[in-house]
Amino acid sequence: MPLILAIVMVVLIAGGVGGYFLLTGNDSAGSAADRPANALPRLWEMPSSASARERQDENGLRSMWFNSDDVIYGDGEGVRAYNRKTGKKSWTVETPKGAGEVCAMSKDSSYEGVGVVVFDAGGDDCSYVSVVDTDTGRTLWSKNLQDTSGAEHRPRVVVNKKVVAVTIGRTYAGFSVSGADKVWELTSRGRQCTNSVGLSPQYLAWVSNCPDEKPQAQLSLQDLEYPSIHSKIDGEKRPIEQILSDRPLTLLMLDGSSADPDRFIQTYTKEGQPDHSFKLEGELKDLAFDSRSTYVDDDEQVLVAQYGAGKGLAAMDLKTGKLLWKKRGSAATAGVDDAGVIAVTTSPDSGASARDPLLVSIGLRDGKEKVMGAVYDPEHSLPSPDSMSLAWNGIDKTLFVQGERLSDNRPSVQAFKVPPGR
Repeated sequence: MPLILAIVMVVLIAGGVGGYFLLTGNDSAGSAADRPANALPRLWEMPSSASARERQDENGLRSMWFNSDDVIYGDGEGVRAYNRKTGKKSWTVETPKGAGEVCAMSKDSSYEGVGVVVFDAGGDDCSYVSVVDTDTGRTLWSKNLQDTSGAEHRPRVVVNKKVVAVTIGRTYAGFSVSGADKVWELTSRGRQCTNSVGLSPQYLAWVSNCPDEKPQAQLSLQDLEYPSIHSKIDGEKRPIEQILSDRPLTLLMLDGSSADPDRFIQTYTKEGQPDHSFKLEGELKDLAFDSRSTYVDDDEQVLVAQYGAGKGLAAMDLKTGKLLWKKRGSAATAGVDDAGVIAVTTSPDSGASARDPLLVSIGLRDGKEKVMGAVYDPEHSLPSPDSMSLAWNGIDKTLFVQGERLSDNRPSVQAFKVPPGR
């Protein structure tokens, strides 16, 4: 019988829902005097229904998915798709019979257009899995994974082109995207093991320390699309805190005192063998891997993460372990495109604190910053960037912002368009 394993996973977040939309022209009414010259046109705004689970970022409830036309997000009232240009609702995911509110969403949908939603199966037990076609909102299959181990509050779900992987209750398993058949299941190596597990769309990383087995300590890496172990590294005993990226596979690992452990960035080759390992010390010690702002670029071999007490951003070279650049003040990443990291900040490189948050592109290696426009709200009531949930669609250059207004704590989702030439 599988033993319960501890799991940690990094996720990106965002979310919201709504019942009306505002066109760009409404922004100018009564506010032309203090509207910045570089204000980004606001396409629409939707009110968002608050949920106690939205602040549990590890559940991914505030994730945002895209299909060819829509942005898809969820909250306590469900998961919905809205046209990216108009804000018109396209579809709503059907709640399975006997299920309750939405608990969690997968970090991303797959390239093949499949996303995963977890519903409350009763008794505040988040264990009802629905696999969804993101083009239509149609449920491909649902499965109730509720068991007798107690209520599940922190479900983990990821999806790739072949497999939906879950850690819910006592179930650590992969299911076929097409038919819900179980294709693999994780079981402990021994009865006296302590375990830490990281889960990402492509990999399961599992460190086990088992006094009753040989080797006592071992890291196993599994490509989730296949039932067999991809590679094993004997003697690796550092617990896994997070999987930061699939390409290259990048782990945040701990070592030493449980009260104040040392942290390490560990990368792996495509063959699943250890590549680079860097202890986070000196300036690197101030890196924080918030799910809103952590990004790894495979081509440039650069890690971008939250930085410092002011919750700015910084970049680290994954080949040398050097800090490439750092940004002061509140900032958060929305995505990445050819220009580099797309971020929102209140503290641009010009040195002047912005009244309204600014959308910027930042060069991955040189940190050079280009302002694309002001994320303008007529009431100047947007939260600080590190409190926002952000998503960037590079195809039509649209920024999606979810957050609670400072004036009335009313959550909403807004869409801002970057004009040509910026």
